[in-house]
Amino acid sequence: MGLVRFALRNPHAVVVMALTILLIGVTSFIRTPADILPTFKTPAVQILTLYPGMPADVMEADITTRLERWTGQANGVARQESKSMVGVSVVRDFFRPDIDPNTAMSQVTSLAMSDLYYLPPGTIPPMVMPFDPTANIPLALLSVSSPQLDETALYDVAYFQLRNRLQGISGVIAPAVYGGKLRRILAYVDRDRLASRNLSPMDVVQAIRSYNLMIPTGNAKFGDKDYQINANSMVPRVEDINDFPVQINANGAPIFLKDVAQAEDTAQIQTNVVRINGRRQVYIPIYRQPGANTIAVVDALKDTINDILSRLPKGVNLNVVMDQSVYVREAIANLQHEGILGAALAALMVLLFLGSPRSTGIILISLPLSILAAFIGLYAAGQSINSMTLGGLALAVGLLMDQAIIVIENTHRHLHMGKPPLQAALEAAGEVSTPVLVITVTIVVTFFPVVFLTGIGQFLFTPLAISVALALGASYVLSMTVVPVCCAWFLKAHRPAVENERETARRKWVVTADGLLRAFDRVYLRFRSRYERWLVGALRRRRLLLGGTGAAFAASLLFLPAIGQELFPHVDAGQLMVRVRLPSGTRVEKTEAVVGDIEQTIREEIPARDLQMIISNIGVLYDWPAAYTSNSGPMDAFINLQFTEHRSRTAQEYAARLRPALQERFPGVEFSYDTGGLLTAALNFGLPSPINIQVEGNRLDVAAELAEEIRARITRVAGTTDVRIQQKLDYPQIGINVDRIKAAYLGLTQEDVVKNVVTTLNSSINFAPAFWIDHRNGNHYFIGAQYRESAIRSLETLENIPITGPRQRTPVLLKDLATFDRTSAPAEINHHNITRVIDIYANVAGRDVGRTAAEIERAIADIKPPEGYFIRMRGEVASMRESFASLGFGLLMAMALVYLVMVVLFRSFLDPLIVLVAVPLGLMGVLAMLFVTGTHLSIPALMGVMMMIGIAVSFNVLLTDLANRLRQEGRTWEEAIRAAASIRLRPKLMTALAAALGLAPMAVAGSANAPLARAVIGGVIAATVLTMFVLPALLLAVKDPATEVSDEG
Repeated sequence: MGLVRFALRNPHAVVVMALTILLIGVTSFIRTPADILPTFKTPAVQILTLYPGMPADVMEADITTRLERWTGQANGVARQESKSMVGVSVVRDFFRPDIDPNTAMSQVTSLAMSDLYYLPPGTIPPMVMPFDPTANIPLALLSVSSPQLDETALYDVAYFQLRNRLQGISGVIAPAVYGGKLRRILAYVDRDRLASRNLSPMDVVQAIRSYNLMIPTGNAKFGDKDYQINANSMVPRVEDINDFPVQINANGAPIFLKDVAQAEDTAQIQTNVVRINGRRQVYIPIYRQPGANTIAVVDALKDTINDILSRLPKGVNLNVVMDQSVYVREAIANLQHEGILGAALAALMVLLFLGSPRSTGIILISLPLSILAAFIGLYAAGQSINSMTLGGLALAVGLLMDQAIIVIENTHRHLHMGKPPLQAALEAAGEVSTPVLVITVTIVVTFFPVVFLTGIGQFLFTPLAISVALALGASYVLSMTVVPVCCAWFLKAHRPAVENERETARRKWVVTADGLLRAFDRVYLRFRSRYERWLVGALRRRRLLLGGTGAAFAASLLFLPAIGQELFPHVDAGQLMVRVRLPSGTRVEKTEAVVGDIEQTIREEIPARDLQMIISNIGVLYDWPAAYTSNSGPMDAFINLQFTEHRSRTAQEYAARLRPALQERFPGVEFSYDTGGLLTAALNFGLPSPINIQVEGNRLDVAAELAEEIRARITRVAGTTDVRIQQKLDYPQIGINVDRIKAAYLGLTQEDVVKNVVTTLNSSINFAPAFWIDHRNGNHYFIGAQYRESAIRSLETLENIPITGPRQRTPVLLKDLATFDRTSAPAEINHHNITRVIDIYANVAGRDVGRTAAEIERAIADIKPPEGYFIRMRGEVASMRESFASLGFGLLMAMALVYLVMVVLFRSFLDPLIVLVAVPLGLMGVLAMLFVTGTHLSIPALMGVMMMIGIAVSFNVLLTDLANRLRQEGRTWEEAIRAAASIRLRPKLMTALAAALGLAPMAVAGSANAPLARAVIGGVIAATVLTMFVLPALLLAVKDPATEVSDEG
């Protein structure tokens, strides 16, 4: 009451407050960053370590496991994940949310560097980088193309010129270049020429390392001058390498490198190919740094492109493709549109009920000010504008209007008593200030349990709770200040109806809208009259009504098993990723040919008007890019499809269309489909499918056998599709078993043999890296020796390569030193908390994730793994169950807190229990709405349930408070309850319709927040209809059970 009195005595101060909120709120809205999801606070660190050519199992044993154990000592590590591939180790340490990200980064960096001494000689020092689990797919791809440049030159431009400039953009991580060919300076040796001169490839390697050096010569002082000494240690041209002397023959003549090899400016053997719309190109994936904003990062990238282009060679084209910010902008714009449309519908409803454009105008002043005040708080708290905060504000539109509605409707009631506007505004607002405060506190308290949530639930709920709490707090202050002042200024004193009718008859210009408002008011009065009669019947049969309501609530629980479960609704992101896997060991050239045929089939199945772009990434570059790709080897590829904005079908529908078409045409190829996009990848931490079952155990063959049995059973479960095992153990391998004793007799060591083999198959760069600097651009390139790729065509040619060493100058054939066998090896080895795991992934089609996962668990329940092996469900299902358990606890906690708050405000232990009857009544509506609309139970739906608790309780607070006051004025309980129900009918209907209409656009839009809106609408409608009768009946049954209800009011 004091706040209302102060506002009415100081209206100019209230106006200044409103203008201040408007000014600062608009500024905060403009400056608050926008993104699809809130910033994820869980710190994580990624350690990338390279040892080119090292097999995956050796990388695992000698590098990955060591780094896991070493960095796992960091304070606050919650879990570890790792991946070992050929020459690549990726370790990810995930920390508890309370650990500072900078502290985590510092700890892991120190521990990784201190372990470097124990890593195998030749290991490239670990690269430690921050890792954002919710930013594991790129925000966009920056494609690099040119009609004049070949793949080698394109890669050069991207790697040396473009990548570093991108890293300078705020918030950008551009770690790798995909596609193209890596420029190398290679001396291609000729086996026959080497053999004729008793030389081996190692002699060529030694010549290259001896005559192309990066060694500072020093300084010399002659007289008064100091001279820098510069020797011709590095040749300026590639052609000059051919003139390096390899050896002096018996006749004293030099054998030049060109006599046994040919030095060329060429490229490394290609293992990664990128195709954009069927043409080989290069692209750089753009990731965001932890905490960076998606839209800001992409906008900064686009703003910088022209400047970057001006510094690149002529003819180079840069294009931002697969732009995820388009989806983010669309999602945010849709939420804003839905909120505005909902507010307009709610305002129209208020106009119909109150019949006063001025009253509606007052609400439309209060509503945006409340939202702008919330934006001020969000900006100050460092939050972003995202689907959660906007969803919360859209959800709160009805509630924000509700507080103003209650004050304005009560002011109209006092005006009808003949009071002047100032007095009516003061007494009306003061009369409802306490119940409105109770409602506000009650709704805010329902969100307090978010502090106890963990994982995804906390990540999503906290920003929503903050936005709703800020808006409601601001709305309460405004409803007690701005609204009363506006009512005193703009609302007129009530005049008798006869005078109004005479005036209306005299005014020829009265528009039809006035007649419509009066007609609606007559309809409402007739409805209220009937409601009062229906209420009498309900009170008379209160025991039957209460018993029937209890039975109906119990029956509504039968909907629960029929309502599916999922972590988050799947939305159409306008993109589709098709993962392709050919038989293990398939050459990248063959994989590319098959992918080309797949691309053609896709174009045949999807109309050109719907398909904007196809980007294929084939194979893997065994370098830093391996940490950012799902490919395990040359047999893997992923194809990204970008659809047009106005497509005729959704990505999910096209996935269903492609699935049988591709499988029929390519029977030997394994396919899987991912339609989730940025939102699903963020919530699922980048896992490719919602179902992820991990088999843990030390022996991969045993774990793989278990995984295969699980895979076979999962394929028989209804609703599963794309069931596959991620880790393959059948990558073909040729074992070279060197006879060490025979080699020793011949003056050779294991090292001599292996280095010769490596030089033959790859290049000497793997074990003897040397550099050559191109003085035209200042870039350095690896230089080494190797056979031409076409020279080793079969196992026989491998067996016949010559081997030499420092103590054996006469070449010895490899087959005379070693035996050969064909085996298989893993292409990829994964760990979870240092334990080896095999992953079985499955997608779900035509069914919900929750029931499908439960049936899978039943299907594999009787599988008994050997001792030391475990089968665990992880990924989206585990996150969903953890979140649902946290939210279930949160709902119970919310109800308990609401009860305790109302005990304080009502000064009664009984009345709050009566008020809380609205909760099960609302739950009936929630379950019915989810069932009827086919909506799955998800995190947004549970958010809606939590919000529904506050809204439903608010209905009963007003009625119970008024009934208690009327009882204190001397009326009987029956009279007080009937009068309170009639008086509060209009604001109750207005509140319910404001909430329902405010969320209606969101409910029908099919966005990620649609389940939230549907849950609230269903709960509000059910709570409104049922509490109109159930609450009065329960109040009378508890307060005066012996009363016999009469027909008189």
